Amino acid sequence: MRLTTKLLTLPIASLFVVASVQANQPPANQPPATQQPAQVASQQKVMEIQTKLASVQDQVVKENPELQKEQKALQASFDKAAAEAGFSKDKKEKVVALQKKLQNTEPDSEEAKMIQDQLTQYQKEFIQARTAIMNDAELQKKQQQYQSSLIAAMTEKEPKVQTWIQELNSLRGGAQ
Repeated sequence: MRLTTKLLTLPIASLFVVASVQANQPPANQPPATQQPAQVASQQKVMEIQTKLASVQDQVVKENPELQKEQKALQASFDKAAAEAGFSKDKKEKVVALQKKLQNTEPDSEEAKMIQDQLTQYQKEFIQARTAIMNDAELQKKQQQYQSSLIAAMTEKEPKVQTWIQELNSLRGGAQ
């Protein structure tokens, strides 16, 4: 069975979660679009499954020094590839700082707009770097090996993991 859900949680891959969510929000003077109850239920189910999977993943990684070592090596490879593609550790740290600052800023303020603009620029740079990273065959091979090891360890700890992954993939496929 081919698993298409990426469970690997890497800082470089999650840098723009807040920025992406905020970028997809309607402007403050516009009411949010009304979601259908089925959409809301589906999104809640996705979040519930992701929480379960993340919990098992955290437990397994904490309990398995070999997975920790493999994860650190993979993260170092991702960081190196990102830096080579133009998204250095300094930029990553700047994004994290901007995201924290944005959380403590009045949403409708000029400062929030300036921070969001900066985050948008970094997001563009990150997307270019991510494209280069995703085209790195050796790095992708390492990620797939780690993901296979991780999922095997997770399934050993919690047999429902495979079912959750299939359900998550099904829900994501239906929502797109």
